Amino acid sequence: MVTLAELHTAAPTIAAFVEEKIETTGLCFLATTRADGWPRVSPLELSVCDGRIYMGSMPGAMKAHDLQRDARCCLITPLADKDDVGGEGKLFCRARQVDELDEYEAVRAVFKERTGFDMGEMGASPVFCFDIEGAAHQRLEGGDSWRTTSWTPERGIREFGRGATGDRIQL
Repeated sequence: MVTLAELHTAAPTIAAFVEEKIETTGLCFLATTRADGWPRVSPLELSVCDGRIYMGSMPGAMKAHDLQRDARCCLITPLADKDDVGGEGKLFCRARQVDELDEYEAVRAVFKERTGFDMGEMGASPVFCFDIEGAAHQRLEGGDSWRTTSWTPERGIREFGRGATGDRIQL
């Protein structure tokens, strides 16, 4: 698993795209697994602090319960609309609840500076850090050709394309 800062070394174009989307929008979608095994997708605000990605959660939020039970999750950057051909970034992660005061206070300060909202003293609301196990950037290139850049520690960076017919092509 890597941090966002380490992803900048391992897969720089994916990391740059995802971080730019987080910094620009402050939003992502979080996919978790509910207790009954069904998926849950939740919009949320993210912050980048010291090269790591963090989210805060409302007390008692189901997405926090999901992450406490099963840390596997996916962060997906939002599209502006159907014509947003810049694409989406996906980070396949494991969430870790922040339990050290210094780390919590650093994230709290960044979040307050960014949003104007103070999430309160540690323990009031859970905060999670995302460790990255895989990443992808999917976008439209050349009119009607989809391109996917993906990364995992085991396989490194891989490039795939799909033409108008939908055929997958390794680039």
